[in-house]
Amino acid sequence: MKRAHQRNKATRAWAKQLLRGRRGAAAALLLTGFLLAAGAGFLPLLLDFAAGQAAAAIPDHTPMIDMGLRWGKAGGAVLLALLAALLCAPLRVGREAWFYGGADGRRRSATRVLFWLQPKWALKSVRFVLALTCLKLLWAALYLLPGGFLLIGTLWQAQAGDLSMGLFLSAAGGGAALLALGLVFYGATAQRYALILPVLAKQPRCKLRNALALSAARTDGHCAALLRFRLSFLPWLVLSLPVIPLIYTAPYIAQAMACRHAELLQGGME
Repeated sequence: MKRAHQRNKATRAWAKQLLRGRRGAAAALLLTGFLLAAGAGFLPLLLDFAAGQAAAAIPDHTPMIDMGLRWGKAGGAVLLALLAALLCAPLRVGREAWFYGGADGRRRSATRVLFWLQPKWALKSVRFVLALTCLKLLWAALYLLPGGFLLIGTLWQAQAGDLSMGLFLSAAGGGAALLALGLVFYGATAQRYALILPVLAKQPRCKLRNALALSAARTDGHCAALLRFRLSFLPWLVLSLPVIPLIYTAPYIAQAMACRHAELLQGGME
């Protein structure tokens, strides 16, 4: 435990050193990604508004027209999701390349980010990010659905008045405990994929299966420690709300995680 504490302290000090003179650039990069993601999140609202305007412009609705509007809205949602991925994924990988590049001893510049905005590499970043998202969603379903179903089913039955107080408390407590346990296991399992984007940022020509294999190999035996290191920044995030501006803490957290990823890829955690 003492050794892990010393290692974490050294990683944080390394991150602070790498951010000297670059905190403004790091904050701008993170802020751009946040604004882009927020803008992509508003796209469905625009779709709803457009569908409502189209429905209002048609005086007499028929079942065929209503069906066409529903299918058009569904198709538009799919296109908007793809557009959001095309916009956000390249910048996410570019951001990873910028932070990880510093931890890997490489010179950092805007070129590292702009490289991933080129069409060829942007499409590859989208493929990696979508694959990573799907993998995490599958594990989330595996670990969280049992507890979630039990808890929601218990609350639904209690609302219908079909449960006694003792049975409700035991079932709800069991569902909450199962959900919390699933969340812990999911958090640890998700760390197996923590190095996929750093591997891509370091080796743009790598294949997805190779990045998956390398990430799993390098995080083997370190998933719990990596999760604890990630969770250790929660107090910083909490303090960001009333005390310390998030624009100051977010670059530090991102750089510290990049340093830890570099340590794992370089075998420094053994």
